Formats: sequence, structure tokens, C-alpha cells
Amino acid sequence: MLISFDELNQWLHVEWRGQLTLDLVREGSEKVLALERKHHYKLLLNDNTQVTEFNLTEEEQRSYQIMHLLFEAGLHYLAWVYAPVPQGQSYAENSVAVAGWPLILTFEEYGPAAEWLRQVSLQS
Repeated sequence: MLISFDELNQWLHVEWRGQLTLDLVREGSEKVLALERKHHYKLLLNDNTQVTEFNLTEEEQRSYQIMHLLFEAGLHYLAWVYAPVPQGQSYAENSVAVAGWPLILTFEEYGPAAEWLRQVSLQS
């Protein structure tokens, strides 16, 4: 997992990579949450295009959710790019469904996700 701040676009970019387990998702998500609490980023690009496998059960997916904490910490918009593996879309949809926040959109490709974040940043 790589975490960086895109200076040009003013968003936090989280790039998940490889095989994800509950422990890796939890560890990475806690890092993102800590950064959000410290810097109060408004925009997050959650990029799963480099994920090769999800080793999480649906129960594990449902049991660990921190989206609401990200928004409580100041996040306004989240663009989630699906992983190119069979579970990628369902994992994203499950996470977004429990978030209960209207400012998350899911995307099949990186380009449209980045463009949407650029557009909302201009409007906010």
C-alpha cells in the first residue's frame, strides 16, 4: 500500500497493492485515518487498481468499517476505484453501503475517478 498527497490535485491518494487480508486492510485503513485526523483532507482517491486478490470473507468486510470515522475527521469526497479482481466490486459496494455517506462514488477506472474529484474540488 502506498499513501501520498497529490499536491497538484490537493487530494490524498491511497494505492492498495497485491493480496489484501483483513490485517492489511485494517493496518492500512488506520494509517489513512491517522493522516485524515492530522491533516483534515477534503478529498481521497482510494485506488484499488493494483489489488490482485482479496482474502477477506464477507463477514470480515462487514465487521471492519471506518468510513464514518474518515468523514467525522473531515473528509468530504471519496472516489473509490474498483480492484480488477472478482471480489473488487462487491468489496467496494459493501464498504460504501454501510458508510451511509452520499459523497462517495465508485469507479471502474482511475481516470474518471480522478476527473470527478477534480470537478468536486472546483465546486467546493
